[in-house]
Amino acid sequence: MVKVRFAPSPTGYLHIGGARTALINWLHAKKTGGKFVLRVEDTDEERSTPEMTQAILDGLSWLGITWDEGPHFQSHNKRIHQDLSYKMLANGTAYRCFCSKEELERRKNELAKPEEWRYDGKCRGISKEESDRRALAGEFFVIRCRIPDGRIEWDDVVKGKISFDASQIEDLVLLRSDASPTYNLSVVADDYSMGITHIIRGEDHISNTPKQIAIYKALGIDPPLFGHLPLILGPDKKKLSKRHGTTSVIAYKDEGILPLAMFNFLASMGASLDEDRCLAREEIVERFELQKLKKSPSVFDRERLNFINGKLIGGMPLDEIRELVVPVFKKLYPFLPFPDDKAVNLMRSRARNVPELATALYPFAADDFYYDEKVLQKLNHESVTKNFLGLIYKLSSIEDPSWSAAEIEKALRAYAEERGIHAKELIHPSRLFLTGKGESPSIFDLFEAMGKQASLKRLERGLNFLNAG
Repeated sequence: MVKVRFAPSPTGYLHIGGARTALINWLHAKKTGGKFVLRVEDTDEERSTPEMTQAILDGLSWLGITWDEGPHFQSHNKRIHQDLSYKMLANGTAYRCFCSKEELERRKNELAKPEEWRYDGKCRGISKEESDRRALAGEFFVIRCRIPDGRIEWDDVVKGKISFDASQIEDLVLLRSDASPTYNLSVVADDYSMGITHIIRGEDHISNTPKQIAIYKALGIDPPLFGHLPLILGPDKKKLSKRHGTTSVIAYKDEGILPLAMFNFLASMGASLDEDRCLAREEIVERFELQKLKKSPSVFDRERLNFINGKLIGGMPLDEIRELVVPVFKKLYPFLPFPDDKAVNLMRSRARNVPELATALYPFAADDFYYDEKVLQKLNHESVTKNFLGLIYKLSSIEDPSWSAAEIEKALRAYAEERGIHAKELIHPSRLFLTGKGESPSIFDLFEAMGKQASLKRLERGLNFLNAG
């Protein structure tokens, strides 16, 4: 059975790259009927906090990523990690290294290029008897893995065959002098004890993989399958970071991004779904194939995320949209009544996120909004002052039960024809007076959704504003 894991460090929020990794693992587990394990790698005691752990769990839950096992905490498995290193020490695939930090630093600085230093294997040749004697005498030591000669290779499920010359990998430390396990030992021990079959993670871990394979082989264990996802880049084609804006997944919730939109967006950065519309999670699972994971970096395109989010807002059931937007609207405008469903249904067609929709609904609840100065300057003031009083009268003659987009359009175009002007001379100012902006959905739909009395009131206000100027 397939068993995958997501293993974040609780030293910060769940970021975009981590969320993409978690999602790809989750999709593979769901597609194959396998299990998704959540393991919190909290061995950095100084930086790991319960608050960050909870933030990561909240981020995953918000996305809809559930786990079948866990959360397991790596710090609870210290004894398992230590036991593996002692097993390697006993079978000769690991050895004690008695070199002090000061001694290692001195040998490093003796090189022409200190930055190219790798442990030189000085303690490799110490006999077991001498090693045991020095350890019993109380000398400090670390335990190092004996990297075998030759090449370390694996068939990466994302990138294909990857090969390292073992001579370029130093004998890595497994256990520090205080008996605390290092990262690579802890990861191998946990993945093995948990029965992980596939390790799918970011390509920044490629350099760790040959070290971990060496540990597996030293223990006589077949390593799991490895797959390394390409980087996520910012618009400048550099690795995504805080300089590109929000990188914490949960922060997008506050920015009005819906979890399913983010789920789709992250899935599209990892796998080729061949679809522009917002898919249900079940559809994404059905389309997902491990063999089709993207091999090249993806660019974090905020506009595409906004597009997907807007598509989702436009297609969701109206009652679900109301549940999302009402709290935001009430927070922004606590003393205003929330507009009716006609207004919500109309304005959501252009909203890219929930706060944007809440803001777009303001003119339906109040008429004290400002007019866009650039649009105002483009108006033909003379035409408006000459024709709008008659337009208001014409529209007011429509009976309340007949107030509809079709009737309003018929009346406006008929009035324009009577006055010998183009309909746009009435449409553009009407849009500004109804919303304060130069863009909106169909002006006739806007009139209908706003209602007769509110529409006429806003047209009168706009006309008075121009006359007063």
